[in-house]
Amino acid sequence: MADPYIDPFETKIYGKFAREQMAAVLMGKLPALDGMVEFAIGKQLAADQAMSDILDRQPKPAPELDSAEVLDEARDVIVRFGSYLDSLKGRPVDPKMFFRGEMPSVLARRRLTKLTAAVGHIADELERQREKVRGAEAWLAELGEVHEKLGIVERQQRASRVERRRGGSCSAKRSSRVARS
Repeated sequence: MADPYIDPFETKIYGKFAREQMAAVLMGKLPALDGMVEFAIGKQLAADQAMSDILDRQPKPAPELDSAEVLDEARDVIVRFGSYLDSLKGRPVDPKMFFRGEMPSVLARRRLTKLTAAVGHIADELERQREKVRGAEAWLAELGEVHEKLGIVERQQRASRVERRRGGSCSAKRSSRVARS
């Protein structure tokens, strides 16, 4: 049964250590068994190479985004878009549709989850009002990019919380295992 506490990347370190120890400690002790030790070293080398190949094929994690920077960018886009709508001649659209009756600066101060939803709503509403807003394509692109980044930051924060919770329970399990030994 595999040990759930060993990271797959650690197996590369342990495998190399096992090969080195077999060569240093076992080779030459009983010359008649040196062939068996070489066989075991070869099998461990093959297992290590197979693990390296598998780990090399794993998808690389996406680079972490700076959440403060992404939040600042999203807030800036919301406020600038609100100002842009106010500057349109003849007010072809009501800004309240985009900001759900709130001022853009108030909406921009929301926490991450509500900010992500707000940017998504603004983009959806702009898509519906595209014909009435000059330069809508550029704003849609900017809003889409910010919305995507906010989604990544949300997933990062969620994964971080899960990892913290998991880490606490794993160390508690280890402590109880050690205490029983």
